[in-house]
Amino acid sequence: MTSRALPWLCGVFALAWGWAGLLSLSGKPLVGLPFVALALPFLFGPALVSWAWRRWVVREAPFEDLNVLTLSNTALIGWVGAIAFAWLAAVVAHVVGWAPIDLSGQAIADRMSLVQGPEKAAEALVAMQAAPLPYAVIASLQALLVGLLYAPVRVSEELGWRGVLVRELSPLGPWGSAVVASLLWGIWRLPLVWLGGYFPDAPLAGAIAMVAASVPQGVLLTWLARRAKSVWAPAIAQGVLTAIGPFHELVSVGGDPVLVSPMGAAGGVAALLLVVVAWGYDRRAPVTA
Repeated sequence: MTSRALPWLCGVFALAWGWAGLLSLSGKPLVGLPFVALALPFLFGPALVSWAWRRWVVREAPFEDLNVLTLSNTALIGWVGAIAFAWLAAVVAHVVGWAPIDLSGQAIADRMSLVQGPEKAAEALVAMQAAPLPYAVIASLQALLVGLLYAPVRVSEELGWRGVLVRELSPLGPWGSAVVASLLWGIWRLPLVWLGGYFPDAPLAGAIAMVAASVPQGVLLTWLARRAKSVWAPAIAQGVLTAIGPFHELVSVGGDPVLVSPMGAAGGVAALLLVVVAWGYDRRAPVTA
């Protein structure tokens, strides 16, 4: 890692973890609006720190990594591939026996029953079973559109982690820089788990699973940015994943979220499989300058 990257890393960690520490002083679970407040420096902090770092530390033009995304195979892979990744994670959980896939809508109705009562859940189940497509498929198609609206928010994160940091780690090579940056990215996101935003019933196991899954997932996002020559490609992929939400709750029956969530073990295995595909794609069609 170059010494230039250290001030940037200190800045993004200090902003996000410092804010998380202040919010944690309340001693209450950060769910709902408090979690939104917690997420703000994680969403917008990397762009803010990158702007300050470029202006006062390395004296470069701000946001030069914010290249315009052109319509390309990589852009389409990132857009549609985000949904494919969520489905693949569900398939992994199903195959290894963590949670079976059920597209009837019963799994969704069971979860609704706990919150809204059995009558509302029964009505929702009837509506889902009368629809021309399973609800999980409809939600996936909707996420493709809604994800484009989330992309401008997620581009701040990508600008830093897949833009600034990966470029500073470039002496490690394209795959080495992606692995190191992704590991640091996963560690940076730990407060989102520790403070109850994800896996509230198992924060320690969830934190370990999330960091482990972040490495192959971050490598995939880095691959998208490198192939598309723009951080907008991974931002769109992240936007789609944000839009689809906890996808395992739409398709999987039961199961420990730490295992079956796209952010957990199943998501890590799915991402690792896709990294192998991406590596093979690179071998077949090397990136041109």
